[in-house]
Amino acid sequence: MEKTKNEKSLEKAAHGMADTMIAVMDKLAGKESDIKLSFEDLTLDMGMFKAKINGSIVLDIVYAKDAKT
Repeated sequence: MEKTKNEKSLEKAAHGMADTMIAVMDKLAGKESDIKLSFEDLTLDMGMFKAKINGSIVLDIVYAKDAKT
């Protein structure tokens, strides 16, 4: 089954956001940092259903050091 235009757009946006988050997390590696994503009135429109989201997500970034062998 082929994806709709909305599905392709959402997938592209999700991949872009994921790539950005990975780059930020790599820069913070080893610094035991937090990233707080806050959003207000974020609207997710998926054709038949629409959701408005308010809140925040906190990502605790902790990288373990590689074990020496």
